[in-house]
Parts: sequence; C-alpha cells; structure tokens
Amino acid sequence: MKYLVLLVALAAPLKADLWQAICKVESNNNPRAIGDQGRAVGIAQIWPITVKDANRISKKNYTLNDRYDPIKSREMFVIITEHYGKGKSDETKARIWNAGPKRAHLADKYWAKVKAAL
Repeated sequence: MKYLVLLVALAAPLKADLWQAICKVESNNNPRAIGDQGRAVGIAQIWPITVKDANRISKKNYTLNDRYDPIKSREMFVIITEHYGKGKSDETKARIWNAGPKRAHLADKYWAKVKAAL
C-alpha cells in the first residue's frame, strides 16, 4: 500500500513554489536571460540595485555576475523577499520582487502572471 501511495504522489502534478513561478515568469527558467535593456539579467532578472540591496541587508558581497548563478539568485531573492515581506503572502512577496516594497501595489499584471505559474 505504501508503494501505491508513493506512486500516486509521484504521478500527481506538483504545484510550483513561488521561486519556480518567479523564474518561469521572469526568464522562462533561463539563467543567461538578459532583459530591460541589459539591466535585468539571470533566471530571476535581477537588477544591479537589487544586488546592492541584498548586500546591504545581508552584509554579503554578491557581484553583478552572481545574477547569472541560479543558486546565488535564489539567495538574493530570499534575502529581499524575507526582508521586505517577512510573514507576508506569496502574492506580496512576488509584488515586492517585481516593483519593490514601496511600489508593490502597482504589480497587478505581474502577480497575475506569477499566480498563473503557481
């Protein structure tokens, strides 16, 4: 019986988490993607100001080239979204990621895309 439960669980479609949805929307999961006239790059389309902010918050030393590394990109995503959206919903975190903490309320279209990818 436990093997049957395992097989069913493996066959069931998995709900993507917020990070996976963000990467799908931002770059179609392409860690080499470049957008916004070259300002946003990597799997999560990280801007230089986001790297600077992640370094300020975490006291780490991420570089602009780290935006091309999916693992370091995810670290920066967590730093930013947990700092500005700690305890908040995935919707709020996605909006913060797209528009920043002061303009998150303007990210309706972005949230619709992320929600569809979840």
